[in-house]
Order: sequence, then C-alpha cells, then structure tokens
Amino acid sequence: MEIIVCSDNFFFASGITALLNQAGHDTWDFFYHPKRKLSITENEEIVIIIDTNERRPLRHLFASLGKKPLRVFFITDDLSEQQDMRSPCQGVIPRKISAAALLSVLAETSAGVRPLEFLLTIQQRKVLQYLIRGVTPGVIARVMNISVKTVSAHKRKVMMNFGLKKMNARSLNCMADFIYKSLLVSEHLNRLKHPQFISRPVY
Repeated sequence: MEIIVCSDNFFFASGITALLNQAGHDTWDFFYHPKRKLSITENEEIVIIIDTNERRPLRHLFASLGKKPLRVFFITDDLSEQQDMRSPCQGVIPRKISAAALLSVLAETSAGVRPLEFLLTIQQRKVLQYLIRGVTPGVIARVMNISVKTVSAHKRKVMMNFGLKKMNARSLNCMADFIYKSLLVSEHLNRLKHPQFISRPVY
C-alpha cells in the first residue's frame, strides 16, 4: 500500500509522512514533492490523505493515478476523535486524531470516502448546490418545481447525512469543498468501471 499525503500545511505533512513511514508504509507528500513517480505496480492500492482546498494540485494528482485502486481520506478541523466517524463521516479524519487511531483507520480495507452519489440523491444534491450559492428555499422551490416543505425536507436530510446541527456559511463552505473532492473520487471510480469514460473538468 502506497500512501500519498496532499497537504498545504508543511508541518502537518512532514509529521504525518514521518509517522506513516516509521509505521512501515511507503508514504510521500505530493504537495511538496509533486515530481515523484507513482509505483509501477498496476494493482497496488493507493491511499490519499487530503488536507488542502487548492484544486489545481488535487486535479493534477487524480489525473496521474490512471486506473489504480484507490482509497481517499479527508482531514478536517470540524470533527473530534470522540465523534462517531462511521457513515456518513466515513473517510473523514479529525486533525487531532491520535497516531494509533489514524493507523487503525488506514488499516481498514473498507474505510475511505464514498462517492457523493452514495450520500445524497440527485434532488438533495440540487438543493444543496442552490443553498451553497446562497439561493433561498422559496426560489429553490420555484426553480425545481417543488414545494418549500420538500426543499426543507431535503435540507434536513442533507444536514443529517453530514452530521450538521445547523447550516451556516461555514458549514456550507465545508460541504462545497467536500463535494468537489468527492466528485474527484467519483470521476476516478468511473474511469475504473468504464474505460471509455471521458473526464470533464470539475469546478
């Protein structure tokens, strides 16, 4: 198993890379060493730990993966180690996690971020996209030709799926970032399942 750390925090990246290398994992930091080549073993699993909001290096990294099997984890400041990290927070790791807990999470073969389509329905994703853009529930209802109550129900379901107690500017910004990264994972899985899949830019 090869582990790639993609973090714009030099000290965090250096620390977690040293920890994982010491634990016997082949680990390197893509953000500060982007020219290192991936393992040539075709079926070797790659684990990516993402701790950056910069989209260009992420797209460059995912474009270089080819058809390698992949597990992805997101680092966040919005979870504590004591919180339940099972579904729907699967693949989201709190920054202040202990070394033992981190190694345990990475060792689980079923762990990792799930594609967005497994978390939200198409209608829920549409409502969330409008909310992220600052559109009011009333306008969303008119645009989607549904009732305001239905919009509110979709909103509550999204909040429940993401473990949110309230939806404010910070939580919407976090979800927008999560959606973008999840779409990169979905795009990679589509390339594995459908060789003819054409990658399109994810904004």
